[in-house]
Amino acid sequence: MIDHLAEFDRTAALFAAVLADADPALPVPACPGWTVADLALHLGAGQRWAASILLSSTSQKVPQVLRTTISWADWYAGTSAALIAAIRAIDPDEPCWNFAPVDQRAGFWTRRRMHETAIHLVDALQATGSGTTGPATVPAEIAADGVDEVFGVFLPRMLARGFAPAVTRQVGVRATDTGHEWTLIPVSQGDRPQVERGRAVGEAVLSGTASELDLCLWKRLPGAVLTVEGDAGAAADFLAGRATP
Repeated sequence: MIDHLAEFDRTAALFAAVLADADPALPVPACPGWTVADLALHLGAGQRWAASILLSSTSQKVPQVLRTTISWADWYAGTSAALIAAIRAIDPDEPCWNFAPVDQRAGFWTRRRMHETAIHLVDALQATGSGTTGPATVPAEIAADGVDEVFGVFLPRMLARGFAPAVTRQVGVRATDTGHEWTLIPVSQGDRPQVERGRAVGEAVLSGTASELDLCLWKRLPGAVLTVEGDAGAAADFLAGRATP
């Protein structure tokens, strides 16, 4: 079982280390118009937001943060420490608001902020030219859990935000290194797709390492890195859809 808090702590520390050496003005390729400073601001404000939700158990506004007078690395590390403290102060099964169509429990936020940090760590590494992916950045089991979060949380989340369904034809998804498999089945218009875990069948089946799958779903890698069996058009339609923000 994944220790989401330990993994969040590890990934947040890696992100802070990248910030310590990075030029804040560097552009972030995966986030057009953003600099490394914007990336730090977004992620740190999100840590504060999640901490405030955990401590209150209710919906909160994302805080507006002005330019910090301390280093971005130190400011960001402080926000992550605050979130870790809030997580440790709340039982994961305690009722708590979240934005997703899943159980409204505090434990949601540990998993969510871990994956948010992992994806933006990749963004920071791409911005600084330090690398894009790999076991040290998104370990296979963490990436597989990230894929599962996309399917269970963000596919319905994007529908609720008014985006067209990403799943319009049945597709399978297979992580070649961890053995995780998913089948995504479209249902009636406007409803969340059915997700079957443990098999990968459909008009198309997409295969890749768990990290490749996770980063493709978050549009941090091109879909061309994946292997497609079956209908290439069905695979292309799915990958072109808005499965994530």
